[in-house]
Amino acid sequence: MTETAFETIASPQEIIPGTAMCPIPITVNDRAATREAIIRKANELGHQFVTRSEWHALKGKDNMVNDWDYTMIALHHAGRSFECGSGAEQMLEIQDEHMDHRYDDIGYHYGVDCSGVIYEGRDIRLKGSSVRNYNTNVIGIVLLSNYTTAGEGDDIVSFGRQILEGVGYNTSQRIPPLQVDAVLNLIKALQSVFIIQHLGGHREYPKQLAEGKICPGDIGMEFVRVLRTTTQLFPPPIS
Repeated sequence: MTETAFETIASPQEIIPGTAMCPIPITVNDRAATREAIIRKANELGHQFVTRSEWHALKGKDNMVNDWDYTMIALHHAGRSFECGSGAEQMLEIQDEHMDHRYDDIGYHYGVDCSGVIYEGRDIRLKGSSVRNYNTNVIGIVLLSNYTTAGEGDDIVSFGRQILEGVGYNTSQRIPPLQVDAVLNLIKALQSVFIIQHLGGHREYPKQLAEGKICPGDIGMEFVRVLRTTTQLFPPPIS
């Protein structure tokens, strides 16, 4: 079930007896219609789409910046503290964390859980906050799990994982096929309404590696490369 919020605008016209009326032009709020079209397309491609109200998102701050004419997609993973689980709870957790760090709302436009369910994040009509200093015309999608390998991060977490790997425990997660399919079809839905040209992992975007970004992890980056081959999209711009 989706939230239809189309706005129609028409001008009043005086009715004069014996005179034919001119057609009344009615325009639809195209951006609201586009949001709805993305949801419908995802449903048509076989995926459950959970809107903000359905996962009980908190209201974002007022006066957020609009964005449109998207040409790029940035793929993220949720981080090393996450694993496959309840997507709705994970979206709430991420939103809480982002807003605690003074974000206006959850930073990502969409989330995709391990079972292939797609979640609406920040309204697509608003600029995201998923790539530091590089958010204009970028749609942020987060994979709701952890797709780093044991050695990534160079800290106590990665050290602990390497010890576990050394005694035979596998600490890395594979991307489930249902999640793979959902991301591919979400990209198709976005391409049906926007002229998408670039697709990259978070750390591929300009100036992100210099800040120590490892997102979306080495496993996530393998997926990004597969996605680029499949979709024929270009890597992110270099500046």
